[in-house]
Formats: sequence, structure tokens, C-alpha cells
Amino acid sequence: MSEAPLEQTQTNEDIPSAQTMLERLHAINLEDFDIKKVEEEIRGNRIWINTLTIPVAMMSLLLFTFLGAWISGHLIMSFLIAAGLVFFIGKMFEGYDRQVKWDARRETERRIAETEGEFGLLVHFKPFLPTRYRHLIQSLKRRRYLYIDQYIQAINLLQRKLDHDKFTQAWYIVYPHLKPNTDLEADFDDSDSQQSS
Repeated sequence: MSEAPLEQTQTNEDIPSAQTMLERLHAINLEDFDIKKVEEEIRGNRIWINTLTIPVAMMSLLLFTFLGAWISGHLIMSFLIAAGLVFFIGKMFEGYDRQVKWDARRETERRIAETEGEFGLLVHFKPFLPTRYRHLIQSLKRRRYLYIDQYIQAINLLQRKLDHDKFTQAWYIVYPHLKPNTDLEADFDDSDSQQSS
């Protein structure tokens, strides 16, 4: 993935219309960025590992303790060895769990990068967001997608409260060459109607 800032990659041919930007905004499904759901997707059929970790650990501790006590005749020593073994197994599960969380975060960041695209999306709605999102916007401009929770909040806020007319006006102030020339079309329609009469 390129680390070039957004401003360097934008050309006039790549600039979409205001309507396209609004459609992209409203097409976003926020559930795609829910880290918990992404974790469940990554775990897939191995989700039972989390639910059985504590019961399996307790049963293993009891089993190894009594098995060791029966073989060696030392209950306390076998309990300590069994506890060490269960602790080691627990660390392995913890490492797996940490890896799944890391993979889920990376996948969510990839989905945000895909949503933003080359031109960017949320950065162009900056004037319509509260200032508390400035770090998110700066991060998105640098193509870093670390602020997942803030990204979800910002998209949700825009989807619910954005004034489409104001955004469209602001868009054509920034990109006046994209504005549909309605005055020229109206003059053309008036001249056609006068010629036909």
C-alpha cells in the first residue's frame, strides 16, 4: 500500500461529482468495520476455543494433579507441575487470541483503506465534522487507518446528519470546473423554445 499523501495522487480526471461522493458515503455498511465481528469471521470454526478455555483449563488442572498424585504420591508437587503445564497451555491460547485480535485489526484497517480508495472519502467531508476528528482526518490523509472507532463514529454522524445541499455547494466551490452548467442549459432551452414558436 502506498504511503503517498492523498494530495499528491489526485488529478482532475479522478475527481468524482458531489453526488458520487454522497452515494459512496451512504453505501458504507458500518458493520464491516466492527472489530468483534471481524474477529468472529477470522476465528471461524475455532470460536469454541474461547468458550471452552476456562472449563478445559480447570479440568486439565484437576486431571493432571490427581494423575500426578496417583503416580508419584505427592499431591502438592503434582499440583504445582499441573499448574505450570496449564499456565503454559493458557499462554499458548492467549498468544492465539492476541494474533486473532491483531489480524482482525489489520483486516478492518484494510477495509477502511478500500472504502477510502485512492481519492479518499472522509477527508473531503472534513468541514462537516466536529474538530475532535482532526487527528482522524490527518491520519487518513497520510493513508494510515489507525482510528477505527473514530472512523465509524464520523461515518455514522455524516450518514445521519449531513446536509446534502450544503455539501454539494461546498463541493462545487472547491471544484468549480465540475459544476453542471445549469445556466447555460437553461439559456439553451429558452432559445430552443423561442425558435420553435
